[in-house]
Amino acid sequence: MTYLTETEFLKLGFEDVEDFEKLEARAAMAVDLYIKNFYDFTDFETDFEPRKQAVKKAVAYQIAYLDSSGIMTAEDKTSLASMTVGRTHVSYQNGSKSSNGGQKYNLSLDALNWLMLAGFGCKAVSYDR
Repeated sequence: MTYLTETEFLKLGFEDVEDFEKLEARAAMAVDLYIKNFYDFTDFETDFEPRKQAVKKAVAYQIAYLDSSGIMTAEDKTSLASMTVGRTHVSYQNGSKSSNGGQKYNLSLDALNWLMLAGFGCKAVSYDR
């Protein structure tokens, strides 16, 4: 499913990226995995507007993350010891549990925050009396 057009991506203030369609497809797969294919059962176009906008922003941040980092899969992310992008240096500890629930999905922290804001990733227990 396509969540975001290139025009929408640019209107959100992101820089133009090469091969937008490929990055959008990969970003959408990561988001779908995290939200457990929610939009296989709910029509995205008619969904609640704030949730829809949060998903679009999450996909946009994920596209920017994939483009800047070059890390395309969760396997790539866990197999890296460290990476440097510009002045930013990131060091990963392989095999450790991370507080970032999106790491196993290769989600950027910004994408994860937008999805959590929309209510995805919440765990609750329903008590029926």
